[in-house]
Amino acid sequence: MVKLMCYNFVSNFLVVVTAAGFLLFFFLFWLGFLLKSVKDGVLLVLEWEFSDKMIMELSFPLILDVVSCMFMITVLFISGSVMFFTGFYMSHEKFMARFVILVVLFVVSMVLLILFPSYLSLMLGWDGLGVVSFLLVVYYMNSDSLSAGMITAISNRVGDVFFIMVIAMMSCMMSFLVMSKPFLYFSLMGLLVLLGSMTKSAQIPFSAWLPEAMAAPTPVSTLVHSSTLVTAGVYVLVRFNVLLSEVSFYVLLFLSMMTIIMAGSSAVLEVDMKKVVALSTLSQVGMMMFSISIGAVKVAFFHLVVHAFFKALMFMCVGGVIFYSGGIQDARFLSGLWVKMPLTCILLLFTNLSLMGFPFMSGFYSKELILGVFLLGDCCVLGFFLLFISLVLTVSYSIRMMVLMMKYEEVSASEHYSVNNVFYFIALVLMMNGAVSMGLLIQMLSKELVFNVVIVPKVFYGCLVSVLLWFFNFMVLIGLSKSVVVKDLMKSMVSGMWFLKPLSGNFI
Repeated sequence: MVKLMCYNFVSNFLVVVTAAGFLLFFFLFWLGFLLKSVKDGVLLVLEWEFSDKMIMELSFPLILDVVSCMFMITVLFISGSVMFFTGFYMSHEKFMARFVILVVLFVVSMVLLILFPSYLSLMLGWDGLGVVSFLLVVYYMNSDSLSAGMITAISNRVGDVFFIMVIAMMSCMMSFLVMSKPFLYFSLMGLLVLLGSMTKSAQIPFSAWLPEAMAAPTPVSTLVHSSTLVTAGVYVLVRFNVLLSEVSFYVLLFLSMMTIIMAGSSAVLEVDMKKVVALSTLSQVGMMMFSISIGAVKVAFFHLVVHAFFKALMFMCVGGVIFYSGGIQDARFLSGLWVKMPLTCILLLFTNLSLMGFPFMSGFYSKELILGVFLLGDCCVLGFFLLFISLVLTVSYSIRMMVLMMKYEEVSASEHYSVNNVFYFIALVLMMNGAVSMGLLIQMLSKELVFNVVIVPKVFYGCLVSVLLWFFNFMVLIGLSKSVVVKDLMKSMVSGMWFLKPLSGNFI
């Protein structure tokens, strides 16, 4: 008994110290750089030269501006909150020190990626994310986690190959090909950057690994799907969007739109709560990529930061429900959440409303800017229709998940849901404050986002309702169809992410 109490004390002490360290660095970045850089437009660059020790010119620049400081603050704040959540969710873990070290290495890799955005130094953080993510996905050491870890590692290695090719092309800038056909050379380089970023951000055809990474512990999923691994590709494109040519923008526009629709349609039929949240992440990252493809790079970064906070809070709420239900992830066996866990239910409701873009929520403002930029630009009828289909799918799976979890049917006992863990409460309070304040804060600090995007509400919501009714009628016709082959094929295709998993693994 004494040995168990000593073990719990050491584990809790390690978690608290790590969380306090992340939050301390968060406050240092906040006080030291962000307010100064936003107020005066300061860009601080610290560069370490290694040219005298190397054959080629080599340097590692550290860049502190509004983008890097804001993203650093997001990563550090969410990481500190996730460490408190780890003290609750992994309280039974025997090797807590090993798990905490892996999470710290994961966050350090993301910090290197953010603060050192030159290609050679960026590869340190990029490869670090890939290696540590594999170790975290296979943490439970069973066949399912090994399979998920392998597809995650292989997908990330494909992105590494694209980035190594970019570095090789940058090393040949004075070659004859660059001098004779510079446009073709830089277009190819931009396409490689795009493909490398798409592997980390799980865009089609590299989407299969993201739901499989749910085999990792829930605190890891909270970090991966909010502010670290998945958003790394978006951050790289925010930094290096000037390399993208017109062809790259069209490729990104098409693939991101297909990713949004594929993730939304798969989430509508999914019953595993963690996978529904993972597919919603895939849909929202596709929305960020879509924003970059239409030229709204700052709006994409705005949506990235806002999404990170409410998605981390959503994963914590879902993780709490799974923990207190005894590990059940099937939403059909969970009910009466508003009676058993009222605080968690309220926060989960608000995060779903923000995910849907409900008016006056943080997700509403970022999504409205993306839609406004697209609709006021060169928008074709097909693009207009696909965009509204993606919004309808987001609303559909969000409402479906809440209905499944809040319906009152006694399928699980209420006495198991005694929410009395102090670590869980601290994590929820921290993330609740961050999610509420960050959307307002970034709008106040980012003056570049204040521009006129006028959408007539009657036209916008009228079109949304029309597409919603069309989609509902289409699903009813499919359901009433007498052809069993059509039903089975549609269900297998949609629920299986358009057959991406077998094509990504067994086929290759």
